[in-house]
Amino acid sequence: MSNSFAGTMFFMSFTFLVLSVYILPEAVSVYGQIKAANFSLKNQNDQTFDVNFPSDKVVILIFGDRKGAGQIEGWSAPLYKKYDGKVYVFGIASLSGVPSYAQGLVRQLIKLQTSYSVLLDWGGIVSESFGYESDTANIIVIGKNGRVITTRSGAATSGVL
Repeated sequence: MSNSFAGTMFFMSFTFLVLSVYILPEAVSVYGQIKAANFSLKNQNDQTFDVNFPSDKVVILIFGDRKGAGQIEGWSAPLYKKYDGKVYVFGIASLSGVPSYAQGLVRQLIKLQTSYSVLLDWGGIVSESFGYESDTANIIVIGKNGRVITTRSGAATSGVL
């Protein structure tokens, strides 16, 4: 192999490395990201919840929008049953498509439909930062250190938990 070819290959590899580390992080899946972003959202009862990393427990985020909401119970019920008190579980409603004049009505509907606290992501900023895939349930498991351990989407299947 000639020195110029080897030099070109090194330059291309180095360039790709630099691009992937510094310029393209938004295009990379959240899986394995160095640190999950801290965030704060209000639930349907207007209580504010701060989710910060590192954490004293593993954090499970369950995202859903109107179409994905039907898949959430299949994830949340077994997670609460299996890990109750051992992990933090946050249900997050991705509501970026809801106009401001309808937010009160949507909040009331969520209050009527669930007894669990649901964090309301009106702008979709938190959902987007975790790579939320619309029209389906998305589950993000984050270690105590803030690293994303795994992600899942769609309906829960037996043996996944």
